[in-house]
Amino acid sequence: MNITGKTRVLAVIGDPVSHSLSPIMHNGWIADHGIDAAYVAIPLVSEDAENEIRAMCRFGFAGVNVTVPHKHAAAAAADRSEANVANVLRWEKDGSVSGFNTDGVGFLDALTEAAPDWRMRVKRVLMIGAGGAAVGVAAALNAHVDTIHFANRTHARAEAAADGLRAGRVLRWDDLERGFGAADLIVQATSLGMEGNPAPAWPMAAAKPGAICADIVYRPLDTEFLRAARGRGLVAIDGLGMLIHQGARAFEHWFGVRPDAGKARERLIEALSS
Repeated sequence: MNITGKTRVLAVIGDPVSHSLSPIMHNGWIADHGIDAAYVAIPLVSEDAENEIRAMCRFGFAGVNVTVPHKHAAAAAADRSEANVANVLRWEKDGSVSGFNTDGVGFLDALTEAAPDWRMRVKRVLMIGAGGAAVGVAAALNAHVDTIHFANRTHARAEAAADGLRAGRVLRWDDLERGFGAADLIVQATSLGMEGNPAPAWPMAAAKPGAICADIVYRPLDTEFLRAARGRGLVAIDGLGMLIHQGARAFEHWFGVRPDAGKARERLIEALSS
């Protein structure tokens, strides 16, 4: 990569970001398409992320991905945003900032890839978690399903996530077993099970025989949640699917071209195994 003063700079920001695979993914795509750009990971530890994200435009960034815990702040920092949580920002030629949420459509892309008939199978969703990723995924599912039950350890956050969604409902954290038993699609959208963050004993035995189980965690790629799902013979979708497909949508927002998801998976699996 030949970096010059004309090279466009993009980044993933969040706290933490040292574990992120996004630089490998996006720099691979940048090379595939011969684009003069570079993508880096920048930790943003801040009590005022909204204003600090606004200030980034002065440093010449072309765009950023936003991860935990700054997705609400990113949407607020944008001059225009398609949702109240944003995981993608793009700096326009006039200096304004556009916000997008590719988490939801990226999740739907991954879901369709793994279970092409999901629209006929999924009526009830259990969303474990109520953060930015959970909200983005639920918003994309909202038009396609009857109910989305949010279960979160902080009940008020579950209520806030469900509010405003036609299908949104709230389930108590201590009632997870009943939620597993009723759901056609179970989405594990928390950091539980991520490296250094142990997962609870998921009540997978209660899940329906035809349930689809998706985990947004990709470090490790094979989580306790997914192993429990496979042990029941259920469709199990790992976290790389959503990461890759939301990233491909982001790349298209920045560069106007849809990159190859298959190449990204090969690169990321190699990175995870090294």
